[in-house]
Amino acid sequence: MRISRISTLVLSLIAIGLGILFEHVNVAFLVGLVAAVAASANFPVLVSSIFWRGMTTRGAVVGGSLGLVSAVLLTLYSKSVWVDVLHQAHALVFLDNPALVSVPLAFAGIWLFSMLDRGVRARAEREAFALQEFYGQTGILSAKAVDH
Repeated sequence: MRISRISTLVLSLIAIGLGILFEHVNVAFLVGLVAAVAASANFPVLVSSIFWRGMTTRGAVVGGSLGLVSAVLLTLYSKSVWVDVLHQAHALVFLDNPALVSVPLAFAGIWLFSMLDRGVRARAEREAFALQEFYGQTGILSAKAVDH
């Protein structure tokens, strides 16, 4: 409980600081950037887990992390933050929206690290895909797929 309270306090202070820093930035534009960051971390993992039987947990974690980190860094170094908010002379990145780079990077990370994963757990995950797909498509025996 103590860790939860401390985390809430720290995250609240960060949010307040960012709110003050981004006070004069268009809110609609910020919402678009937040959506791009979230899409970079979540969309590739979600799509790969539904449609690609070769995805592993390691690939999902590394690919999702690559998408998240690259989206945050590209957003930070873009003109909208680097020049407009931090008042630097030139932006380090020419993109206004990071998703153009970060989403394909996340997909590439998922593919590469899933292909390189040869462990026992990875083999079991690949073998379980067909049963997961069957449950998802038909709903038959879906109660077995739920961990009680």
